[in-house]
Amino acid sequence: MIMHIDLPAGELPAVVFGAGPITLDEVVALATRRARPVLSGDPAFAERIEAGAALLSRLSSQDDGAAAGPLFTWQDGGLGVSFTPEQTRAILAARLASLCRGQSGAGMEQLRLLCDLLEHDVLPDVPHEGADTAAMTGLACLAAARADSLCRLAARIAALAAVALDESSRHFDEALFAAKPYPGMAQAAGWIRADLGARAGAAQDAEARDAIRCAPHVIGVLMDALPWMVSHIELELNSAGGALLVDLEGGRLLRGGHYHGGHITYAMDGMKNAVGRLANLFEHQIALLADAGQYGLLSSLRTTAGARMAVNHGLKALQHNVSAWAAEAHRLTPDTVFHRTDIGASAARDCLRVIELTEQIAAALLVAVRQACALRYPDGLSPQLGPGLLSCMERIAELVPFTGEERRLDHDLRRLLAVIRYDGAALLCRGAAEAAARR
Repeated sequence: MIMHIDLPAGELPAVVFGAGPITLDEVVALATRRARPVLSGDPAFAERIEAGAALLSRLSSQDDGAAAGPLFTWQDGGLGVSFTPEQTRAILAARLASLCRGQSGAGMEQLRLLCDLLEHDVLPDVPHEGADTAAMTGLACLAAARADSLCRLAARIAALAAVALDESSRHFDEALFAAKPYPGMAQAAGWIRADLGARAGAAQDAEARDAIRCAPHVIGVLMDALPWMVSHIELELNSAGGALLVDLEGGRLLRGGHYHGGHITYAMDGMKNAVGRLANLFEHQIALLADAGQYGLLSSLRTTAGARMAVNHGLKALQHNVSAWAAEAHRLTPDTVFHRTDIGASAARDCLRVIELTEQIAAALLVAVRQACALRYPDGLSPQLGPGLLSCMERIAELVPFTGEERRLDHDLRRLLAVIRYDGAALLCRGAAEAAARR
């Protein structure tokens, strides 16, 4: 099956280094090859950079313990796995942003070389053990972007699960969430409410299905935390890092612990815990879909409406995989050892792994709700549902064939993951206006 994923047309937009602060989104665009790096042409920028390089050269010659050394090489004593190309691009972008502050002593020639490596995709092989502040910052940018898209996807999945379970939409009433007005929680409830539209589900047992009715509460924690996490990441991104810096105004060398990464570590620990709770939410939702004893859904998923022929969907086996992925995510969610230096990159790697596992669980849940909705509503979903949700189900149906006989599901999962990871789940989470226009 061919996946139609929109690619940027024409010349890629430029991310200008040295003209102002670099944003998290710009780093992600560079990492995913949707933008190209450009150095500012402002003469004042070049003057500052060269002044910093000259000052470092002069002062280091006077101080035997302050050798300038390489400015963007990596430790080569590692034995572990190297970063992926996407991660390496994000790391290079973070390093370039830091050097453009002018306090690391890099000259324009060095900045141009780093910019060229990034633009032409000539990537160094960086082992995980060779990570530094640029690594933790670049990885944190990728983690925050993927965590943000998971919030929207989680709300869409909750709505699909509610439809599959014939759940009532009253659990997402606007007045209910106004009583505890966390902005992220209210936004998640609003997304689900819009997806369910005018449909009123038949299920009335509110307490039995916490994994549905409390979805906004879980999603909202991450949504409300992301703004301060992003602010920490972008502050680090646009700061000078390292143990040796130059003070251009004071004409002196500065020694300090600018490689500690405590703020990024704290943000990554919080992010991975909040994303891990999404994994737990997804695990409970797929359990609802497969719980024959309490909800009768497993039997209804096995048999088509009005027929007695069994449909072997493989959802129970998929549920076992989900439990294993969720268990690994939970194992990674305890906080890291905060007082250690150079711990930020480790925290960011753990956070990305939790996000990766949660995306896998989300893909599995999309397979389950696609099968459930197709069998429960053989004539199609109600047009009373929100256009965004209807468009999403059409897209999922394109990616995941109906399972009439038992078959491998890994290909379906990989197709869904490609969409989730490439475009931030945008194709699955269009807004009402965009979905209506597409239809």
